[in-house]
Amino acid sequence: MPTFGFIGVGELARYTIDGLRHGNHAGPIVLSPRNRDHAVWLSANRDCRIAADNQEVVDDSDIVILATRPAQCLEALSGLRFRPGQVLVSVVAGVTIARLRQASTGDVEIVRAMPVSSAAVGASPTLIYPRHDAVAALFECCGKAIAVDAEQHFDQGTILACVYSWYFALFETLIESTGGPALPRATAAELVLGMARGAAELALARSDQTPGEIAAQIATDGTFSRLGLDRLERERAFDAWREACELLRERLEGG
Repeated sequence: MPTFGFIGVGELARYTIDGLRHGNHAGPIVLSPRNRDHAVWLSANRDCRIAADNQEVVDDSDIVILATRPAQCLEALSGLRFRPGQVLVSVVAGVTIARLRQASTGDVEIVRAMPVSSAAVGASPTLIYPRHDAVAALFECCGKAIAVDAEQHFDQGTILACVYSWYFALFETLIESTGGPALPRATAAELVLGMARGAAELALARSDQTPGEIAAQIATDGTFSRLGLDRLERERAFDAWREACELLRERLEGG
């Protein structure tokens, strides 16, 4: 069973480690000492060991996960000595393999990955590039690993890791809009979240149809579903989502 080491112990590392343990990974996990509060909590609650420094993380790990902020990742790699056969997995958005390789030393294999916080409960669809069996197995503990064959595909797909957070804001809006004296908030929340999960499950199961085609089958003329969807389309509600995605794409390409 491989030893995983984390350089950078923020929220991303924390929910990935939660996912590993949730997915029954019982192997060693080594943490960098920075962000001491998170490291101490993970050591006490997720059976992790805190290293003296980043080089010790590299020395004691088979797969090293780089989980710093984008502005800090290249500096964190500088001077670290990797050995042949090791794998460096970057979960840092917007930093290419070429830039990571320039900052690292040694014959290390580099893979990019983009888990989201649902990894903590084993439900993250995690994009990886390039295809790598051991890295895919790591993220299968956290949900499902989805490999792509080109780095530009990975960069485009990372936009969805940001869109993921927008879903929660949408869920909150729907809960606030449908809850009230006649429907307790807790019940509204259960319905909103359950229907979101149900919609996703149906779309995944009907892979021969697009989600738009499924929507058209449900929201037919004369239904309340069509009434609301027509209003959203008239107000160009979905255009704002497209524009926000385009903004992220431009920023990622510019980075």
